[in-house]
Amino acid sequence: MKYNIENIGRIILSERKRLDMTQEELGVELGISGKQISNYEKGKLLPPTDLLLKMADIFNCELGYFLGEESYKDRTKLNTAICEYLGLTDSAVEAFRAATHDGLTRDLAKRQQYLSRFFESPLLSEFLDRLVDAADARERSDTFSASKDQRLIERYGEKTAADAIRFYPLVDNAADDLPDEYRDDEQLCEAIKSFDAYIDKEQDLEYALKIARYELREAFERLVRNIV
Repeated sequence: MKYNIENIGRIILSERKRLDMTQEELGVELGISGKQISNYEKGKLLPPTDLLLKMADIFNCELGYFLGEESYKDRTKLNTAICEYLGLTDSAVEAFRAATHDGLTRDLAKRQQYLSRFFESPLLSEFLDRLVDAADARERSDTFSASKDQRLIERYGEKTAADAIRFYPLVDNAADDLPDEYRDDEQLCEAIKSFDAYIDKEQDLEYALKIARYELREAFERLVRNIV
């Protein structure tokens, strides 16, 4: 396939200036001379693929952008396709790329090797299931904890709910342990019992979250042992 090297040169020039880099600075990033950058930008030479890939990383675009595909600018087309296929966010795809891209990390080959083993492991699905279980348990626990006072207010009104919450730590028996002026308040006694039930449920949800986190940790350890 024949490429328009003059257009490739114009793109390199435009992107270099956008980043406010000199030809020498870009050359240092690529391991070549500033003069070679000048030849590329003037369309005198076609950059080899490995250099175009490195420039794509520096300019945060895809290889296709240099070859005339405007839709590849800013990684838009490729990232969108990956996100739609895998159901991942764009930031997740970018984070994964950054963790495995040449020049950004040391031991690149080993990172890629073990990440491949991680995603190929038959235990990955179980780990993800436990991760979702733990996230759901956390959400249920947090949601109930944040709403238990409001539940009491909706059921008994603000004053009774406030009194129930205030007296709850002080009483074992809702009627006998209340101050004299509150002992005949049946609604307050009932509210204290209801709040006690809410506390019990909150503790049950917190315990379920601890179990879910334990199972998640066990699943992760099994996954890691399967890899290394």
